[in-house]
Amino acid sequence: MSWKLIGKPQTVKVTRKLAQEYATMDPPPHERPLSERRLAVYEKLIRQGHFRPVIWATARCKETHGTYRVNGQHTSTLLSGLEDIPEFWAVIERYQCDTLEDVAKLYATFDSQMQSRSVRDINYSFAGTVPELAQVAVHTIGLAVSGIAHHLGTWRTETPAERAEKLLDYPDFVVWLQNMYAGRRHDMDPTDRSMRRPWNCRHLQRRAVAAAMFATWQRDHDKAEEFWAAVRDETGASPKVPDRFLGRYLLAAGTIASSAGGRVRIKKSDWREMYVKCLHAWNAWRAGETTALKYTPTAAIPEVK
Repeated sequence: MSWKLIGKPQTVKVTRKLAQEYATMDPPPHERPLSERRLAVYEKLIRQGHFRPVIWATARCKETHGTYRVNGQHTSTLLSGLEDIPEFWAVIERYQCDTLEDVAKLYATFDSQMQSRSVRDINYSFAGTVPELAQVAVHTIGLAVSGIAHHLGTWRTETPAERAEKLLDYPDFVVWLQNMYAGRRHDMDPTDRSMRRPWNCRHLQRRAVAAAMFATWQRDHDKAEEFWAAVRDETGASPKVPDRFLGRYLLAAGTIASSAGGRVRIKKSDWREMYVKCLHAWNAWRAGETTALKYTPTAAIPEVK
C-alpha cells in the first residue's frame, strides 16, 4: 500500500492554533488553488451551524522527511482567519507515505467524491447560500450542476465542490430550469404554486438535456424558453418540426416497448448522444429546417447556433 494510517482518527474541537497549523502546513503536490468564493460559502454554512465535522488529514513522507496537509485546506484557512471561532469539530487523520507521489495519490482520494458528504449535500449546501435558489427543488439543483459541468466539459476534472460553485455563477439559469420543469414562464411569480402545470416533465429531467438547455440558454434566453417549452408541451405545428421530433425521441429513450417475443427495453442513448441530438434539434429549429437527429459518435459536438 502506498500509504498507511497511523493510529486511530481522533475527533477534536478546533482551536485557532490547530486551524493555523493546518492552514500553513505544506500543501501536497497538485493541490487545487484556494477558492475565495468557496470560503465565503463555507463561512455562511458554519455560521448557520450547517457544517458537519470535517476530516483534516496529514501525511508524513519518508522520501522528503516532510509533513503535508492532504485534506482541510479551505476549512482550516477559513477558521484560522475568523475573529471568533464557533464550535467546530474535526476528525484528525495522520498517514505515513513512502514517496511524494504517494502523498499526491492520498490527496487525490480526498479530492474526489470519497468525502463524508454526498454530492447532493454539497450541491444543496452551496444553493442554500443563494437567496434566489430558496424555492428550487433539490433534484433540479443537481441537474443544473451536472448539466452546466457537462456542457463546459469540466465534469471529470472538477471536484463536487468546484462544480457546485457554478450555482453562484448561474443562479438565473437554475431558476429558469426550475420554471421550465414546472411549466411556468420566466415572467410568472416563481412562488405562485397555482401556476404549476400537471404534466410530467421527466423526459427533460436528464443531465444531457440539462446540459443542452444550459447551452441554448446561454446562446439566447428567450429563444431557449420558446424552444424547450415547445419540446416539453409538444406544441409544434407538425410532427416533423424539430421540437416535436426531439420531444418524441426523449419520451421514447429508455422506455419499454412491446414485441413479438415479449417486453423489451429500448436501448438508452448515452449522455453524449442525447446531448448532441438536442443541439441538432435546436440548430434546425433556429434555422427553420427539419432534422432526423442523426448521430455519429466520432463527429464533433455541433456548435450552438
